[in-house]
Amino acid sequence: MPAESPPISSRRRASGRMLGFALLAATILPQCSPPPAPPVDPADADRAETYLDPLREHLDHLLAVARDHYGEPSPAFVDGLEILTGEPVRWTYDSHTWILSNLANQQDLLRTLDGMTAVTGEPRYRQAAIDAVAHHFRQQRTGNGLFYWGGHTAIDAATGEWVGRRFHWLGKRRSPIHELKSCFPHYDLMWRVDPDITAQFIRSFWAAHIRDWSNLDFDRHGGVERPTPPGREVWDRPFDPAVPVFFQSQGRTFVQTGSDLYYAAGMLYHLDSDRGALTWAHHLASRYIATRDPSTGLRGYQYSNLETVDRAQEQFGDLFPNSHVSEAAIFDPNALTKPLLAQMSLSETLGKDGEQMRRWAIEDLLAIGRHAYDPAEGSMKSLLLDGSDLTGVKMPRDGYFGPAGTAFRSWPAEDYFLCYATAARLDPDPLLWEMARNTGRHAGIGDIGARDGTGVSLAPEPTSDAPAHLMALLELYRQTSRREYLDQACRVGDRILKNRYEHRLFTPGPGYRFTRISRHEPLALLHLAAALLGRPGDVPAFLDAHAYFACELKSTDPDYTFDHEVIYTQRRDATAPSARPHVP
Repeated sequence: MPAESPPISSRRRASGRMLGFALLAATILPQCSPPPAPPVDPADADRAETYLDPLREHLDHLLAVARDHYGEPSPAFVDGLEILTGEPVRWTYDSHTWILSNLANQQDLLRTLDGMTAVTGEPRYRQAAIDAVAHHFRQQRTGNGLFYWGGHTAIDAATGEWVGRRFHWLGKRRSPIHELKSCFPHYDLMWRVDPDITAQFIRSFWAAHIRDWSNLDFDRHGGVERPTPPGREVWDRPFDPAVPVFFQSQGRTFVQTGSDLYYAAGMLYHLDSDRGALTWAHHLASRYIATRDPSTGLRGYQYSNLETVDRAQEQFGDLFPNSHVSEAAIFDPNALTKPLLAQMSLSETLGKDGEQMRRWAIEDLLAIGRHAYDPAEGSMKSLLLDGSDLTGVKMPRDGYFGPAGTAFRSWPAEDYFLCYATAARLDPDPLLWEMARNTGRHAGIGDIGARDGTGVSLAPEPTSDAPAHLMALLELYRQTSRREYLDQACRVGDRILKNRYEHRLFTPGPGYRFTRISRHEPLALLHLAAALLGRPGDVPAFLDAHAYFACELKSTDPDYTFDHEVIYTQRRDATAPSARPHVP
């Protein structure tokens, strides 16, 4: 977890203008030299260096080639690089070519840079993160206190101008779209750079996205022009918890954005003791809890429906005449891992004030383990909230969920390994450990054994190179101090370096053409090194955050395309690398 923030009384505030950013490292930020640590086994210290050395190499490479040296040079980072050439990722749009720079997609990089200084005492890494955030604060704020970042808006490093979805709305009032979905920004660092701007962003985030405070109808899309940037009075609204869920809404209340909203508000309370922010974080999280089916405890990934005629009911509702069929009444196993992990992390950050968040997350994971887990298939099933199985159900007609014949899919249970390993540390319910044991087995880790340490039989050569699986093993080590879990985490770390590190860059795997500069692998390896050094609390939290950019490729396109569909899935021909990346 991140280091504790300084007391509020000692925090320096800006008064309507930016502070001198050059002084930040010496005044606001913690000193770069790490605090004294207990003696470390020399073998563990040597092992930690086998991870810190490539991290230094990687981060120094990014500091040299991945910062904005296009147009007017700045300390901002570009989003991605071509692995063999070091050229930045570009998005082509009609006759335009954009060099994407999107701070929302760089949160794992910020956490890694921040944590690298905390672990090694080398100041250049944290300073690079400070400089990038400070530049964003100075140059890339909207009129209502938001930022030009997120799922549909980025900065073109070549021009310094915002680009993104609906860029072709010439002749209309063209305005960027603000969207965060499972992003979970590094608010601790943002706060250290400037608390006023950070607090303003969080309050504006809520004000721009909430459509009706009384029932917490919100939309994943927010405008950047209104309202006027609010202060603490933004929380002075009535909320009626008795308003039923599954109402017809003005926006889409997806949990991916909902979790970013309540995570932001919870962090504002943590950083600024803003009690109203904590109250509304609980209000919003409670809306998803209200969707739970009384018989299963399963809850939906949204709590309202935008359409007058529900898309799920219209397309396949007749297949389940005795069930409540609506888009909001679907348990989607892919939608909940990141929100639940962030909710548990927030609960720990808040301490006793996070108890309700912790309990809700634990209850959700218990319900998922009881009703969605398929041990034979090693999967989590798609369900209606009453437990009716949607997996394999084919659509009888065309619609939102695909053309006729499209079937609902299950999701790999191994994706829940980190959630259950974390939950087992936070709660003694035996099902949580059992689910960690099951999902770890599906992840290729082997048998983590029983909670009492019996029956451990870890794979001598694990098949996983997933950062989340490494973090799950560190969670098990953290709660038990059993060395075999730490050793297995090292084996997974070794596989990450073998399979996902080349040309000083972390990648999705061998043979890919492009990679994001902000990835989960470096942060996970930094956590591993810190654990070996006996200093796990020095590294910012691993939240498995989501990075994406979605925009049209042409002004005539009826819909948008994701960068991970057209850029980061491209494979390369090693014999003839391209000199300039492009989007086909």
